[in-house]
Amino acid sequence: MYKITYFPIRGRAEHIRLFLEDLQIPYESKVITFEEWESYKSKHIGTLELPFGQLPIFQDGNLQLAQSGAIARHLARKHDKYGKTAEEKALNDMLFDMAVDIHSVYLKHIYDPQRKQKMNTFVQEARGKLELVEKFVTHRGNKFTVCNEPTLSDYYMFEVMDILLREENKILDSYPKLKEIHSQMKNRPNIAAFLKSDRRFDKPVPVSDA
Repeated sequence: MYKITYFPIRGRAEHIRLFLEDLQIPYESKVITFEEWESYKSKHIGTLELPFGQLPIFQDGNLQLAQSGAIARHLARKHDKYGKTAEEKALNDMLFDMAVDIHSVYLKHIYDPQRKQKMNTFVQEARGKLELVEKFVTHRGNKFTVCNEPTLSDYYMFEVMDILLREENKILDSYPKLKEIHSQMKNRPNIAAFLKSDRRFDKPVPVSDA
């Protein structure tokens, strides 16, 4: 069985959890609390259990993977969610990395002590990137970001859109295609069940009012 080791937040592991839940792939969730982290890190850093001193860590048999993008790509290849053609695979990589960029905009904002005063700057920056994705996926004309079924990039793009909506609940209103993709992902039966379950952590980051 797969195992994910991560903090009790959504963070950089949520798109991996969403993938596994949607495909109904069993996995074990090992939670490291923030109080435990420094001790755990000191004990395991540089070992296979924590090779780069960061979480999440994903275990697949004897394979231990750090880096959430590497984990997501491993799972997409293994479970045929990377696209059918070389073009689709390349576009999945591109859109996944764009989701990483949008996530970075959110993280910079959410950890800023002055974020309430800078909300307009955050919204403008996030919308600038969302607009580019909206144009691209509209031009492609598929049901999801790359093709007509969810693939690698959809799980991360969904999570990124979802956390943006927590900060600005109308942020997708100008982007009908992205809003549709978010809705379709959210209402997939296995994802919908996960979102309501006690397996899901509500907090995207360890910030009290995030």
